[in-house]
Amino acid sequence: MLDVLLRPTDFFRALAGRRPDLVAPFFIVMAGAVMASLGQALLTRLLPSPIPGGAAAQVVLALVGGIVGGLLAWGLGGLVLRLLAGPDSRAWEVYGWASMPGLLMGLLTTPIAAWYPITSNLPPVPPLTDTVALQAWQRDYQQLIWQADQFRFIQGLNLLGVVWSLGIIWSALRVLVPARALASALVMAAISLAFTFWSIRP
Repeated sequence: MLDVLLRPTDFFRALAGRRPDLVAPFFIVMAGAVMASLGQALLTRLLPSPIPGGAAAQVVLALVGGIVGGLLAWGLGGLVLRLLAGPDSRAWEVYGWASMPGLLMGLLTTPIAAWYPITSNLPPVPPLTDTVALQAWQRDYQQLIWQADQFRFIQGLNLLGVVWSLGIIWSALRVLVPARALASALVMAAISLAFTFWSIRP
């Protein structure tokens, strides 16, 4: 596991000589997605929520959302990489192993979210029938989260994880499909960074 983080080129050279194995890459993506979703729920657990059941319900929904999000991320991420780099790229395997930094960041940020949740004097959620008041409350809620120091710090770590993952993808493609490595890695970087910045926009 450490090799893919610290010596990705050597890791994928060794991997190229083995038969494809999607089990570990799949669980890396899933674990990283669940940790990220759980961290978000823990970070906001003390804020008013329109979801009945309080913090426990938020955590359960976060776990379900993480599983669904992980499946989508692995499926779509691998598909994009496969379309860009071709059949020899071992796309889903590479995408899974390249998600190791995301899992690592999740292991770091989830305890931070648990220990330092966002707090505020935000009023309770207005009645769902009052559309204008509900929309205003949602804007205040999002603004509060985006301005919180904890959120900014965690998003900074997540951005570091994305860049690290892109470096691993680049290293893998240079070994597996060198002729298509640069173009594929650049397109993956553009897509990943665009999505990341969109998700943390104020």
